[in-house]
Amino acid sequence: MNIKTYIEKNHFWLFISVLVLITMFVMYRFSVFDLVSVGHDASFHYNRFISLSKAITNGNFPVYIDYEAIGNYGYATNLFYPNFTLIPFAFISKYTGYIIAYQIMCFTYTILTGLFTYLCINKIFKDKLTAYLSAIIYTFCLYRLQGYFERSAIAEAVTFTFLPLIFYGLYEILRGNYKKWYILSIGYSLFVLTHILSTILISILIFIYIILSFKYFKKEPFRIYYIIISISISILLSSYFILPFLEQTISNSFNFEIFTNYPFSRVNTDDIFKVFFSLGKEKSFLPAIGLTITLPFLCRFFIRKSDKITKYIDYLAIAGLVLTLYTFDFLPQFLYNNYIFSRIQFLFRIYEFSSFILAIAGSYYLSKVIRLNTRNILIIPIFLILILTSIFLSSWNIFNYAKYGIVNLPERSLSNNYFLGYADNLEYLPITLTTTSIEKRGEIIKKENTDTSINKIKRNRGKIEFNVNPISKDVLELPLTYYKGYTATINNANIEVTKSKNGFVEIPVNQSGKVTVEFTGTFLQKYSIYITLISIILLSIYIIIQNRKLQIC
Repeated sequence: MNIKTYIEKNHFWLFISVLVLITMFVMYRFSVFDLVSVGHDASFHYNRFISLSKAITNGNFPVYIDYEAIGNYGYATNLFYPNFTLIPFAFISKYTGYIIAYQIMCFTYTILTGLFTYLCINKIFKDKLTAYLSAIIYTFCLYRLQGYFERSAIAEAVTFTFLPLIFYGLYEILRGNYKKWYILSIGYSLFVLTHILSTILISILIFIYIILSFKYFKKEPFRIYYIIISISISILLSSYFILPFLEQTISNSFNFEIFTNYPFSRVNTDDIFKVFFSLGKEKSFLPAIGLTITLPFLCRFFIRKSDKITKYIDYLAIAGLVLTLYTFDFLPQFLYNNYIFSRIQFLFRIYEFSSFILAIAGSYYLSKVIRLNTRNILIIPIFLILILTSIFLSSWNIFNYAKYGIVNLPERSLSNNYFLGYADNLEYLPITLTTTSIEKRGEIIKKENTDTSINKIKRNRGKIEFNVNPISKDVLELPLTYYKGYTATINNANIEVTKSKNGFVEIPVNQSGKVTVEFTGTFLQKYSIYITLISIILLSIYIIIQNRKLQIC
């Protein structure tokens, strides 16, 4: 058996081998002090992961409030930051420990990114070589590596895994088998359940793509119906996050709402060459799509004949270039909606989507060049070496942040803002609250009447118990950040919980007795996960039935 015959028979397993081996190299290069990364947001996401793991181990899941944050006042990270895609790995941390579980998560989502990209691109273009190349180029593109490791923005990085599903799902509804609308539902809901800012961006891009595809609706208007069905099912699938999130934002005002007046960051035009041609080794952090994305794209200049598919790919390539250029500061300010992009904060987040689009276009062009001459197959190993070089060089950047590991993280305090961000008015705190004001307040229970007696105070995370003896009706302000979901009792009788003017939990007392205040969760916080689970089961049954019908036909 010659090499050509062997490759033809085993090409898929060769792809899997390459995918796994490069992933192992990535994990090896980006491991520092027994952890995956110590990049910009590492401490925030590690603590989020540990908090979720502890909740599962202690039987407190679902968990919404992190009580180890902000002097035990509590911070509702999980009410505003989805954690669904972390859950399987937080669960196994019970048996493997936090570090290994976190590493397994990064490894798993990297492999899935490659697999999903291959499957989706092959389904759309019916071209295995383009699909293989797209999977490798996209999975190990520079911006994705930066997201996982140099930035340690794990939630945003995980959404890379589900972007191919959204692309394929949209294709099926608009141009293919619209009865596969559920693919878009799955991809979009996983975005929602992973990272809300990436969801905002992909929602805008989906809307633009649908508008530009108007001609398909004009020919077959019923396809609009399947778009509506798909998005509706996505809402049910992502109920675990969406319903508590909406309930909380409607019930209160939070600091992130005032960020609409804040400036957002664009990429400096002076760095335009580096953005397109960097291999990752820069003196300071520079978000980039990199040479491994740009170089295959340049293969277009060696293709003379253009068929229907090539023209479609050209449109994709133009879209990818436009998205990338849109992030630079040479464009006039009026082209940017401040309300949207001040929430997004960094326009370079768009590189996730431009990297994906350009990876597809570049892979198609590269496959065309390879097919022009059998000797051009040597381009593939050369390009793999380029990818490995990019991984090697970009991994050096994280050593700039390698000051501590997950096993010895500094204690969270005001000096490091509890590893929750850089602003004093943290985005998920109620408006008027800051970390400084909380620190100054201390852990006392404030009362309006000086003659009210409070004693035997016990505190366990978010649960506070104490005895109270008011001479007259009084209002107590507790050392707990107010979020909807707190309950309070006095002598086992329910009493009202409200937000004080300062943003803390407040309760009225008009009798003596034992008071208990704790975060027990609202109905939606407790049971929205079951809506998600039931929706997953029902959708799975529907997909199985539909596939069996197709097999019978």
